[in-house]
Amino acid sequence: MKNVIYLPKLFLALLLTACSSTPMQFYMLSAETGAPPSVTALPAGTVLGLGPIHLPAYLDRPQLVTALSEHEYQLDEHSRWAERLDENIARALGLSLAKQLGIEQVVRYPWAPRQTIDYQISFDILELHQTAAGQSRFSVQWQLKKADQPVIGKRFECSEAAAKGAEASVAAQSRCLTRFSAELADAVHRIAR
Repeated sequence: MKNVIYLPKLFLALLLTACSSTPMQFYMLSAETGAPPSVTALPAGTVLGLGPIHLPAYLDRPQLVTALSEHEYQLDEHSRWAERLDENIARALGLSLAKQLGIEQVVRYPWAPRQTIDYQISFDILELHQTAAGQSRFSVQWQLKKADQPVIGKRFECSEAAAKGAEASVAAQSRCLTRFSAELADAVHRIAR
């Protein structure tokens, strides 16, 4: 009989907790593409390989991350990525680069062994988070190969001011991703000339 008395109280407590909790919000990064190229389009049939993309362990999770200090980070349990972060970055960059380079084929790593890749961009994300001071930080080490030969290796850094809140943070990070995409497209164009 004791169990019958406590069970409704437990159920009521769980129900009240569920009703009063903040709903989860889901976010995705984007990278604007700008105007399509005219004379600068790469030759028809050019294939760009994107990846591998490596994330540090602190970003390999669904929650958005805020750096409270140099050594303390906070995970936002109510603000999450709508898909795996590396997949989101690859998809956004793939769409943006295809338009900027005037190509139809951007394949993501891992591709089929028989797939011919004209240019390959791989990168390691070093940081992608909001700071307590309201700056969205994006840092990445990237490498461009042409026909399996390394051509360029660089580091890209971006810091964008963002208002409070996850929506503003993701918008600022998307602006950084747009700038990164433009840098990658410019590097491919220079190598292709």
